[in-house]
Amino acid sequence: MNSARNRQRLATGITAGALAVLAVQAVAVPGSAVISDPGAHIITVFPERDMVSAEGYAAGDRPTIQVLRGGAVIGTASNLVPVAGIVEVNHPGGGCWEGTTPDIRSGDVIRVLTAPDVGDQTFVGNVIVTQPATKVNASTVVMKGTAVAPGGGQLPADQLEARVVAANQSFVVNGRRTLRASSVAGDDGTIAYDGPGVTTWTATWTGLTGVGTDGVSDADRAASPTSSESRGMWLGRNAAVGNEVTIFEYAAIGGPAGPECTAPLAKGPSTPDLTAASDTGRLNTDNITRSTNPSFTGAAALPDAASVNLYIDGVASGSATVAANGSYSITSNRALANGRHTVTAGEVSPAGVETRSVGSLALTVDTVGPVVTTKAPATNSLMASQTANVTATFNEAIAGLGTASFTLKNSAGALIAAPVTWNATTRVATLNPTATLAADRKHTAGLTAGITDLAGNPLAASSWAFTTGPRPTVTGRTPAVNATGVSRTANVTATISEKVTGVSGGTFALRNAATGALVSYAVSYNATTRVATLNPNVTLAANTRYTVVLSTSIKDAAANPLIGTSWSFTTGR
Repeated sequence: MNSARNRQRLATGITAGALAVLAVQAVAVPGSAVISDPGAHIITVFPERDMVSAEGYAAGDRPTIQVLRGGAVIGTASNLVPVAGIVEVNHPGGGCWEGTTPDIRSGDVIRVLTAPDVGDQTFVGNVIVTQPATKVNASTVVMKGTAVAPGGGQLPADQLEARVVAANQSFVVNGRRTLRASSVAGDDGTIAYDGPGVTTWTATWTGLTGVGTDGVSDADRAASPTSSESRGMWLGRNAAVGNEVTIFEYAAIGGPAGPECTAPLAKGPSTPDLTAASDTGRLNTDNITRSTNPSFTGAAALPDAASVNLYIDGVASGSATVAANGSYSITSNRALANGRHTVTAGEVSPAGVETRSVGSLALTVDTVGPVVTTKAPATNSLMASQTANVTATFNEAIAGLGTASFTLKNSAGALIAAPVTWNATTRVATLNPTATLAADRKHTAGLTAGITDLAGNPLAASSWAFTTGPRPTVTGRTPAVNATGVSRTANVTATISEKVTGVSGGTFALRNAATGALVSYAVSYNATTRVATLNPNVTLAANTRYTVVLSTSIKDAAANPLIGTSWSFTTGR
């Protein structure tokens, strides 16, 4: 493994300095420059923190680091002093950007010069984390993102890595502060694209069951935004060499890394915001939409900005001219897949220099309505408790739940009074009838399209029926259980708790307990007394144990089955 992938000394947070609006000065690049691309030195870029680290320099070197966009230099840090062979910009203990702090983004070129015409360069890889490390069960964590090659399409899988970096304690699973996911066998986890040709990826770590000395499990530590940082990494065009690395740090803050560095961040347009028409979520601040081509609005920073470009997950997705009042409005020119997306904008000056927005919008596209995954009592179930609640479990968070959208009706179609509650953790809606339900009756629960997910997608209206109990039971029997000396010519009877059907020779039986042989008999049932009678056609054997069985095929009027019953007795001489 190369040293850039193994270094763990990099800080995970910075202190933002004051922001100011300064024009970005374009500097011509000398045409005679002799630049290696990539070079012998290791260049690591942290675009979210506008930081660059380069290593492999002699003590007497005084490198200059430049950021180029569209062939123009938009950021410079000169006369850097190596420490243990490393020079850094915009990191505590390192050098600082001069004039303005460039808003480094995917596609920018990073150049490190050791003389006016000698140096190495790399470009900033387009790898973004769209969903930080997220716990999906007690031992599994996933991270999601995008990775786009120059010109579009997938970056080679062996150039990708995802990392979870713990702030102050090692993970039990490997004894290190990092969990790594790559396409290399034997790594902590795996990373793979979500399908052929798509640029979204998922990193997965399993088996995170260990618990640290602070009582926090590996899975919880990885998924905690305060305990760990999520990173997406481009390992360079030749990952085995490792001389160029881009590290995207989720939720890191850009701008000058004070107190040493105070050059204000090059200000771009305001962070894109969903237009009212595209903001279909229940809240104006949830940034959830069911539109696959949402529109965004904002304001340009430069008074003479010519146009604004829209970027979604680092991919150009539309542009628009700036209105006279300085505002912009852009509709995505490509359909977005369901899921999380990162939206930024860049304004273009009359000189053609583009400056990106400081912040980004975390957007969720959701075009699929909620569904009910489980219902209780179950559809067409019998023997439902007369006092139990009715519940529906959803696959996602919902809105619009209430007594008008979750109802219960009796067999006559009348509404049953019942308050409705919602558990956001378990995603269970509960209807609690205020009175005991009628026995042995069909009831119907209903969910209406007034229930939506947080993007405003409606539930497909549905209803289901169930039948209340109680189940019929045997309340009396002759001979008694384990009776002895029973008459060999007596009948066998069973009194049932309610009127039933299905009492017959096949559901009310008498057998020799030792041999299992069926005794010849006739069965009758008195619906008034609710007594089932078994009359043997032969005299029972003396001093013999017999077993009586009543099966669940006997049912009440609501089709609730009898609780299966059996008992034994012994005849006399």
